[in-house]
Amino acid sequence: MSGLEAKPDGPEATADVDAAGLSRARLLAASVLVGLATLALMLATEPRLAIVWDEGYSLGREARLRLWFQALRDPAGFAATWTPPAIELVQRQGAPPPPRDRIDSRSELLFDPGVLAWFWPFAREEPHGHPPFYALLGLVGDVLTPGRPDLERGRLGPILLFSIAAGALFRFVAKRWGWWAATASAGAWTLHPHLFAHGHYASYDGPLSCLWLLAILTFVAGWESRRIVWAGAFGVALGCAMADKLTGWFVPIPFLVWAMIYRDRRALRLLGVGCAVGLATTYLLQPPWWVEPIAGPYRFFQSNLSRGETIPIPVQFLGTIYDTPRESLPPYNTIVLTVFATPIVFLALGLAGAWRAVRRWRAEPLLLLFLGHWAFLLLLRAMPHTPGHDGARLFLPAFGALALLAGPGVEQFRGWIGRTPRRLVGVGLVEGAVAVAVMMPAPLSYYSPIVGGLPGATRLGMEPTFYWDALDADARAFLREHTPAGRTIRFATFPTSWIYLREIGELPRRIAPLDPGVPLWYVVQNRPGALATWDRALIAGARPAYTVTKLGVPLVWIFRDEDLERAMREVGR
Repeated sequence: MSGLEAKPDGPEATADVDAAGLSRARLLAASVLVGLATLALMLATEPRLAIVWDEGYSLGREARLRLWFQALRDPAGFAATWTPPAIELVQRQGAPPPPRDRIDSRSELLFDPGVLAWFWPFAREEPHGHPPFYALLGLVGDVLTPGRPDLERGRLGPILLFSIAAGALFRFVAKRWGWWAATASAGAWTLHPHLFAHGHYASYDGPLSCLWLLAILTFVAGWESRRIVWAGAFGVALGCAMADKLTGWFVPIPFLVWAMIYRDRRALRLLGVGCAVGLATTYLLQPPWWVEPIAGPYRFFQSNLSRGETIPIPVQFLGTIYDTPRESLPPYNTIVLTVFATPIVFLALGLAGAWRAVRRWRAEPLLLLFLGHWAFLLLLRAMPHTPGHDGARLFLPAFGALALLAGPGVEQFRGWIGRTPRRLVGVGLVEGAVAVAVMMPAPLSYYSPIVGGLPGATRLGMEPTFYWDALDADARAFLREHTPAGRTIRFATFPTSWIYLREIGELPRRIAPLDPGVPLWYVVQNRPGALATWDRALIAGARPAYTVTKLGVPLVWIFRDEDLERAMREVGR
């Protein structure tokens, strides 16, 4: 079954009309409008989303890259005034700041391993294990909107990539299954609350989801058209995914399995070209690997594959706490989380697309490719001793594959009921929009009505929140207005996002343990897996001064510090 024919570019297509009977000019215009509408929505909602756990570290790494690029422009001038930052948002572990005499030439900045190790804290030992693509993407805001605050600038690149992916997904699906199918897929991408949230953040999971989706779209375009430009585009998307997170290195596997199932040499050649371009792209985006082409990747893989020893994170799942990745979540956890975290109609359309892929795997081989990517991502995160924290975040690209399946799911429903299920698609868009609107500004706390929403999922023993996204503007205002001079605030956990909020005036100027003063408040989020024994005693026995709630479920509590001290004495700490 070698060399499967590609229907969209078959003889029935003309120069102006694609295989779905749609005008290519109209389709392109509609796709651009979808991308622009997504961009407008993302930009309009961005100010309401609080800075989350990983964003402070992202901003810190972007600041170091910014310094490196500044030094490249004028090494001697930069070195003459160089003083390492006194306050940083990136963790201080790793290489020390280089002295002036090691950064006064471009050759040192480009090829000195020690210098690169400080300016490029990526793909190294934990806590610097992730590659740099997400941080380079964050610097797009420096170019396009240089006057905005760091967080807004850092979020612009991910938002643009998310919006481009939405438009590309619409065009891809519309060419093959029509407008309604494309609307369903674009809606399942943009209005899935978890994708929507991560699409804003200056972090790695949203960009990885976009790159994984774009890798699928460009691979199919190259397979259908046999044009080398699409093979190159596929390779760039693949390389950027590999340069974003360890998970990106697994992107080729579903393509390889699919090509072997159909014994398709053309797909194998395309994959080979794409992998070569992807590997070159990965190296290009990581200057430290230029001088350590073997040691650099080895260190990266060693760091990321030993996280059970360096960063164990306890997680509550269905009422049981697992110390992942030392302990494994149940193998069905990704299926449960998919059902729990996806709006009902989008889930139904995606499952209908998966059913169609299985039933018509010979007639529509591309559907099996989409299904393979979705299933592979679920299986990858479900493997034993795989990090399982943060709900659906660590297999977020699977929801992009599910959105892709939602388009052919519309076609499957049409076969079942004899007509295009326009009302179902409309209901899905309304459900997604309502889900996002209701859960703002904490869409990561979304759970499906199937389980009774956030209250029902909480009763089932799921974690209501995990990313500090619920420390909203009102909670921050309470802390500012009710913390007198000389008093400090204590947090249950301390991501460097708190330093950023302190520096821009969103939190009081004194934060424990950085600043002197007597603590007045203790702030803890409702993440049961990570609660200390004194946190549980405090929550059970004290009355909070302020609570952030959503649908009646507490997400963040602000307690008086004296109540925390009392709880600690009760548990014998």
